[in-house]
Amino acid sequence: MNFRNTHEKNDSVKNLHEGHRQRLRERLLQTNFVGADDYQILEYLLTLTVKRKDTNELAHKLVNTFGSLANICDSNIDDLQKVEGITPTIAYFLHSVPFIFRNYKISKTKPKAILNCAQDIFNHLGQAIFHLPKEEFYIICLDNGNKVIGQKMLSSGQATNVAIDLDECIQYAIKLKAKKVVLLHNHPTSEAEPSIEDMDTTRHLFFRFATTGIELYDHIIVNYEEKFYSFAHDGKIKKYYDDYQNFMKQNLNSN
Repeated sequence: MNFRNTHEKNDSVKNLHEGHRQRLRERLLQTNFVGADDYQILEYLLTLTVKRKDTNELAHKLVNTFGSLANICDSNIDDLQKVEGITPTIAYFLHSVPFIFRNYKISKTKPKAILNCAQDIFNHLGQAIFHLPKEEFYIICLDNGNKVIGQKMLSSGQATNVAIDLDECIQYAIKLKAKKVVLLHNHPTSEAEPSIEDMDTTRHLFFRFATTGIELYDHIIVNYEEKFYSFAHDGKIKKYYDDYQNFMKQNLNSN
């Protein structure tokens, strides 16, 4: 008798959770998540990885610990697992959300888009990475008409820096027979303004690309506020061009 009562109670609780999950899912999907609180969206996400268990309390616990849905998904896996009830599977799933969104946005980019200005570049790829918790560095290759003929992530780093292989950058553009290239990376925790290292790297790459007959068209930096900085718009690409021309003249005169 006691066994049957316990069994019936467990079934009742299970049915209650399943009913709540269904109502939550229907409510959020009917409104396309408009107006939903962070904990509600998080609770929905947790139902995808936690089976037959109430996820409301765990969702509140995560929001109370990290402050927001964005902070939760931007947290590293070890920190997520410090929260009671968060398994490795849940931690990996939540941590992957920003990167899944990045790939979703990139998959929507037009493969033959034409990039004529900084805004075009931001719309094409900047919107896909501005939100990421780690720096990523990309090269976009263009033909003479500024049509995209290929793009590649060269490196993924930490929240404040990224290291790139300059030779790989050059060789990729040569392989695609690019006439122009655009560089793009994100600043997850700071302004979009370039650092000294950003300027040094861009100038160095401008010179190296120029020696191969490839034009460094622009370098865009995006930040977490969806703001972006353009080396070309700020006049730095023109300055690098003038520096390169003077460098070549000096070499020519010295010979």
